[in-house]
Amino acid sequence: MQSVDKAGWSRWLPGVATVLSMAACYGTLALIALLGSMGIVIVVNDTIWAGAIVAFALLAVIGIAIGLRVHGKPWPLLLGASAAGIVTYTMFINYDRSVELAGFALLCAAVAWDWLLRRRGKA
Repeated sequence: MQSVDKAGWSRWLPGVATVLSMAACYGTLALIALLGSMGIVIVVNDTIWAGAIVAFALLAVIGIAIGLRVHGKPWPLLLGASAAGIVTYTMFINYDRSVELAGFALLCAAVAWDWLLRRRGKA
């Protein structure tokens, strides 16, 4: 049986989940705008849409948490959890585009930091 680090999925999980979270947010907006310009109207349930965005952000945090076994530094996890909290706040409590973008930027920074620490831990 392979360990978590040799499985392969633990390395790409945080990055892919972050991209999926941002794609669910901004990609859906772009698709609705594109289809709206062609005269096609799509109704999206806001709660399900926000839930998908938050679910992928939390999946990214879980992926960062797996990295603790490799490098042992809690800082990327704390940054990622704070970023996911910001994204969750903007999705469900008080939406502000700039705060949402800051949350996604912090989540990307946490994923990049975790990736760098993993690379240094294996070197």
